[in-house]
Formats: sequence, structure tokens, C-alpha cells
Amino acid sequence: MYTVGLYTLGCKVSQYETEAIAEAFEREGVRVLPFQEKCDIYVINTCTVTAESDRKSRQIIRRAISLNPDAVVAVCGCYSQRSPSDIEKIEGVSICVGTQDKLSVVKSAINMLNERKERRFSVAPLDGACFEPMAITHAPRTRVYVKIEDGCESKCTYCAISDARGPVRSKPIDDVVAEVEALARGGTREIVLTGIETGSYGRDFGMKNGLGELIALLDKRCSCERIRLGSLAPELIGKEFVDTVKDCKILAPHFHMSMQSGSDAVLAR
Repeated sequence: MYTVGLYTLGCKVSQYETEAIAEAFEREGVRVLPFQEKCDIYVINTCTVTAESDRKSRQIIRRAISLNPDAVVAVCGCYSQRSPSDIEKIEGVSICVGTQDKLSVVKSAINMLNERKERRFSVAPLDGACFEPMAITHAPRTRVYVKIEDGCESKCTYCAISDARGPVRSKPIDDVVAEVEALARGGTREIVLTGIETGSYGRDFGMKNGLGELIALLDKRCSCERIRLGSLAPELIGKEFVDTVKDCKILAPHFHMSMQSGSDAVLAR
């Protein structure tokens, strides 16, 4: 039986994606071990919010290689999307993908162990990217994150994430409901809906109030005990959204707002 160690840098969305990758490995018969142990496969889900994030991503990649120089080392995430040439320079990296097709590292890594294939570097541009179908089916915790949206189109001066994550794309409503209800049946009491720009949920479906409508549907179905939201841009909290969710009983009465400077000069610097 092969073994895999996984390491996540960055946000709650990345943590969710790593959990989905871990479950995909388990379905293939690969045993998940703590990252610091000697494994046959290592997966590093990188971050690129700051130069320090880039540096730490490189550091963790090199740590994986040192733990087992013969292992298949797969790198994915925001840093590899924006700077794939940096990853390619690191001798010992076997697989590199970006923020799309992350689940592909599972079969690629297994095939590489079985057949000793050459390195695979496949960082695709994000223009026209679709929401990558992934889900988690179990979580031994009372609170769990569920990714409902990817991408950001705000193009803020100070932020690299819109380049690393691409356009807004949303998980289909039926898929969100099914995942939330499966986790609730498994004992999860609180679901945190999260995304790169959570408030943009449904925009790619033509929905003006997608997040509000999703919450109202989950509330109507009593899909779980409690829903909480990941960080939100202030412009989401308008009258239409508030009117839609104000009477929802499962919504936790707490919003985490992402506030930035109001000065154009500060943001430009």
C-alpha cells in the first residue's frame, strides 16, 4: 500500500481542497500519513498571497524532497499557478499543476510510482475554467468548511489572488446541498460556506443574489444545524441579501467582513 503526506499553505479554501485530495487518495487505496513521516507521495498545496508565502511554499517542497528523495512530490495551488517556472527549477518535484485540476495529482502520482514516468508539469491558463467538482464526505469535527465558489474578478491593486484563481465559478446548488446534508448526517453540526470571493456565488449562473438564495434553500430544507459564512466583501451586505437571509434560522448571526484601506494611494503602494 502506498502512503501520502499532504501539506496546506494558505486559506480555508485550500484546506478544503487538500481534504478532498486526501479523500481521493483514500478511495484509491493510498494511506494518508502525517506530512513529517516518510511517504511514497507528498502533495503541497501552495499559497502566493505574499512573498513570504512563496518562500515558505518552496521551503515545504524542499522539506518533502529531503524526507524521501525517492518520493513523488506533487505541487499544486496558487504559487504554482502564478510561478510554475519557480517550481520547475526545484529538482525533485515530480508533478506540478495550478489551481485547476488539483484532483488529477492523485492518479498521476500513483501512475508515476507504478510506471516511473517522467515529470509532469501541467499548469493550464484559467480563462474559461469551470468549477472543479470535488467534495468531502466525512469530517470528524463539529465544524467543517465547504467550498462553494472559486475565483475572483475584483482585480484589486494589492492582491495577486485574481491572477492565481481566475474567474468566478460556482458549485451547482444541488451539489452544495448534497454535500452539506451528507456531512450533517455524519455528525457535523456547523458548516462554513467558503470561497475565494464567497459573495460572488452564483454570478456565473446569472444569479444576482446567489449566496442569499443558497442560504435560504438550505434553511428551508433544514439541511444542517448551523451555517456560518467565510470572509465577505462589504458590498455583499445589501438590502436584497439581508431581506433574503434575515429570517433564516440556521444562519449564525455573525459576518466576517474583509475591510481594506479607503485610500487609493495606500492601495497602489
